[in-house]
Amino acid sequence: MKEMLVTWAAVTIVLLVIMIGNVLARGLSKVTDGAIPAEVLLTLVAVQSISLLVTLIPLGLYLGILLAHGRFYRDNEMTVMQATGSSWFDLIRPTAAVGMIGVVLIAILTVFASPWAARFEQNVKRDLQEQSAISLLTPGKFIESSDGSTVLFVRDSSADKTQFTDVFMYRKREKLPPIIDTARIASYQRDQLTGDEYLIFSDGQTTIGSPGQADYAITEFKRQGVLRPKKELGEPRLQRRSKTLRQLWQSSDLVDKAEVQWRISIPLAALLLAVLAVPLSYTSPREGRFGKIAIAILIYIPYANLLVLARKWIANGAIPVWVGLWPVHLIMIALIAYLLIKRVGWAWLGQRGSLAT
Repeated sequence: MKEMLVTWAAVTIVLLVIMIGNVLARGLSKVTDGAIPAEVLLTLVAVQSISLLVTLIPLGLYLGILLAHGRFYRDNEMTVMQATGSSWFDLIRPTAAVGMIGVVLIAILTVFASPWAARFEQNVKRDLQEQSAISLLTPGKFIESSDGSTVLFVRDSSADKTQFTDVFMYRKREKLPPIIDTARIASYQRDQLTGDEYLIFSDGQTTIGSPGQADYAITEFKRQGVLRPKKELGEPRLQRRSKTLRQLWQSSDLVDKAEVQWRISIPLAALLLAVLAVPLSYTSPREGRFGKIAIAILIYIPYANLLVLARKWIANGAIPVWVGLWPVHLIMIALIAYLLIKRVGWAWLGQRGSLAT
């Protein structure tokens, strides 16, 4: 059990580091584009890591048990266990115990941690939408507001982002010509009483007109203030992955029913993969520890894809809710039974099967 737990943890950490690297790379590109501030990047990555663990823990458990058992075969420890009269059932029991640890961890993640992380991420993104585009300004880059109505560019700014030089602002208006403001200097001000935000331009001009048309107006000014309109976002609508299991269970929506089936299936899938790794890990001394990794991956990918596909069919009404994802799990159970019977015959049911028959 110690061998399996250590290998499982190592594989999961490696997979998590790889996935976090991808998430971090996408986040850094958004920071560079000015879509999100740099100070919230690590928070978003940490929150998304919780959701990643829901799928990485079953895969890490599966590969960890496979690699641990592969080492037993490579070092001939299985031969010693066979000589002492150990059966396949004796090997499945500690493996199932390790699998149950994985089931408990995944159940905690799917029922409590993952929905909380999704709600937290949703609230953070909502707060970012309420932030002014001015707070995200990066000198030398065009920054677009969250609603797409405003584009800002500054050549340089002060450290606290309250003073700017060589400013360009494009404001799109519904059913009206757009407005372009340019100024040599601009400053950011916020009314402490009302919370209104202003960008005060100095020594610039305003151009109103549609591109390609001669009907436009240019106004030069010494000082001009632009009010940032407030946007009432209201209460955010809970996403499917943000809902608690109780909320999903009480819902009559097929999409929510499919999500319930999915959250129940992930811990069950982890346990089945853990048990599958026992007969699948059998290797001859010449094959080595990693001999069955490719086959294990080829089994895991269709299994995971079938679960995802069945969830979509439930959401679309193609599969009845009472059928759920169980046919996919039954296929996996049949595969486990087939591999055990192929390896040791029906004797494993009587707990007498040889480990290396």
